Amino acid sequence: MRASAPDPLADALDRLIEQRSFDIHFQPLIAIDRAEIYGFEALTRAPANGPLHSPLVLFEAAARLGRLVELEQLIIRRAIQRFKALGLPGLLFLNVTADTLMVAREHAGLLAGELAELGLSTSRVVIELTETRPIEDLAQLDGALQALRERGFRVALDDLGEGFASLRRWMEMRPDFVKIDRHFIDGIAQEPLKQQFVRSIVEMAVTSGCEVVAEGLEQEPDLEVLRRLGLTICQGYLFARPSASPRASLSAQWSGRLATEAQPRLLQNDLALPLAQGAITSAGQLARRGLTVTPATSCRSIIDLFHADDQLLAIPVLDDQQRPIGVLRSLHVLKRSTERYFMDIFEKHSCVELMDTSPLVVDVATPLRAMSDALANLDERLLIDGFIVTRDGTYFGLGRSSDLLKAVSDLQVHAARYANPLTLLPGNVPIDNHLDCLIEAGETFVAVVWDIDHFKPFNDVYGYRIGDDIIRLAARVLTQAADPQVDFVGHIGGDDFVMVLSSTDWEGRLERICKAFDTGVRSFFSAEHLAAGGYETLNRQNQPSFHPLPTISAGAVLHLPGHFENARALSAALAEPKRVAKGRAGGSRFFVDRRQAQPLLLMAQHW
Repeated sequence: MRASAPDPLADALDRLIEQRSFDIHFQPLIAIDRAEIYGFEALTRAPANGPLHSPLVLFEAAARLGRLVELEQLIIRRAIQRFKALGLPGLLFLNVTADTLMVAREHAGLLAGELAELGLSTSRVVIELTETRPIEDLAQLDGALQALRERGFRVALDDLGEGFASLRRWMEMRPDFVKIDRHFIDGIAQEPLKQQFVRSIVEMAVTSGCEVVAEGLEQEPDLEVLRRLGLTICQGYLFARPSASPRASLSAQWSGRLATEAQPRLLQNDLALPLAQGAITSAGQLARRGLTVTPATSCRSIIDLFHADDQLLAIPVLDDQQRPIGVLRSLHVLKRSTERYFMDIFEKHSCVELMDTSPLVVDVATPLRAMSDALANLDERLLIDGFIVTRDGTYFGLGRSSDLLKAVSDLQVHAARYANPLTLLPGNVPIDNHLDCLIEAGETFVAVVWDIDHFKPFNDVYGYRIGDDIIRLAARVLTQAADPQVDFVGHIGGDDFVMVLSSTDWEGRLERICKAFDTGVRSFFSAEHLAAGGYETLNRQNQPSFHPLPTISAGAVLHLPGHFENARALSAALAEPKRVAKGRAGGSRFFVDRRQAQPLLLMAQHW
């Protein structure tokens, strides 16, 4: 009888398990709304020079040889030890297959004990189910998940959109996190169908009370789309590749950019600000008349002009109707002029040979906010040359980037005088100005006042720093739900906010705010307080008093032309619906004053 051939993968796996010859790499998950690292996913790397180097080959071989659970348990322990030794912040995401998860009931207590010895809370560990293998016994899976949750572990569903039955599994598992497969994230900026899929997942997550993670993010345009769709946690090469010794904090490049984008914009409601006399608010005020040329001007003439004046940075090129068709940039022109044979060939040619045909062009009425956004997306090499200003399509002047940046800075400083320092949202003065303007103009809108419930006990238990984070969460939820083109968000102070909604779908926006706050606020609580639904503190009589977890509530008033004389009268009318909303039990909620049926009918006809 012929002996069976040796299995090189089996021998390699034996050595790997016996010698523990695998490494753990970590890739960060980024909370883009907070501009910080949310946690790390642990990834296994076998020796590079061996047949098991590919993770896919490694785990398939382990499954075939009946050693998958043994291998994954070793990896889990090594990952936890490395995570603690490196002092990494946030949560630790650990990948496990269904095979390993099935035996979690017997091992959950042992794993929790090991974490306690390392000084690591189970609430910081997320068990991530990868659907590379089918699940045979759903009842056993449910029991394993329950055992993990009872110990304080969190659960995630990996690669949503792939696998055997991931959407169904979501409904059955009710995980704390769902991670969208990279196929639906990569290139989402150019794929409306992917956007619709992710939008649906985010909406489902709000309903089910779980967090969504976007995996495989590699391109900046995709990041912007994900932000607009409401995702707050992203993972991918755009931020960092997996590393055995990862950074414990975001790079300066990303922390600054994400923090700037995450904060509500000071200029978002700049029209509500009382502007100082002579303040610059639009492109026309930045335009300077200067030298221009036409396509009839030769390359030689342009080169001579730049050589003669080293302060001359850019020259607009206009057609015979005085419309800009391009711009000549000194650095580019002088560089081209030194190229071999350039002057011999192009000396007498039209200057269009040297022209940039895609300059930044803005209308005289363009507000500073829009110009600042446009400039932020411009190639850094072109910033020094500024922008062209037009009126009715014809040339009006040339603006300098330095003047724009100074004007934006001045306006932000001015705005900061009237903004809440914690959230940078407009404060009482611009809130009242905005309301008075709408009332005087006879506009139809909905005024809403928001308040965080049970906030003081939370502050007492978790500290003012975490309390500030809850207030920032409320600010983000409100601004993300508002349409910046027509709606207004202000921060009165403390945990009180105001919204002025001119959007026709205002009621749906209020519902989304309640769901988003209830979902987002969960990450601030300990597993113990989440399970209990609150916590106890001592009252003034030194007696224990139970307090529910914070929610957010709102009172709203429908405003029709002629209903209120000014912002002060409208503010007084908001007190009653706010009191009604706060008196209701349950999660976050709002109450709309609907006592006058006729105004509601008129509003429906008006809109």
